[in-house]
Amino acid sequence: MDRQSLAVAFESGVPSLLTPKVLVADDDRYLAAMARQTLESSGIAVEVASNGDEALKIADWFRPDVIVLDTMMPVVDGIEALERLKRNTQHQNTPVLMLTALRTVGDIKRAMASGASGYLTKPFRPDAFLKRVKWLLAPPPATDPETPGDDLILDA
Repeated sequence: MDRQSLAVAFESGVPSLLTPKVLVADDDRYLAAMARQTLESSGIAVEVASNGDEALKIADWFRPDVIVLDTMMPVVDGIEALERLKRNTQHQNTPVLMLTALRTVGDIKRAMASGASGYLTKPFRPDAFLKRVKWLLAPPPATDPETPGDDLILDA
């Protein structure tokens, strides 16, 4: 299913096969539960993994539309999981949101260089988290012929 179909299904509230799917990988049970509850309350199907290795296995059968990864997890950390996902043709185009307590410029650059689509630091507000995930689920905006296509747009 392409991102345009997902966006139509997401906005219209169409259930079942068109329901957007998000995989959340975080070893903090409380934060994983909060992320799940936030997403499910908006009609998004959610699977949760407690480490990067588990996330990689779940991603293969769940085929999420967005993946949320904590950086610091046991077994396989979030950056290693991200790099493996991006090497896998099945997941290389899946947007990945890093959700982590790491907040230095170096940490952000490392995640983005590894293929992350977004970066959100903990603690997070559920509304900000949901907004970021919905943005990743939405189809890419059409380019405006009046502006260069390589402009970087950051939300505040």
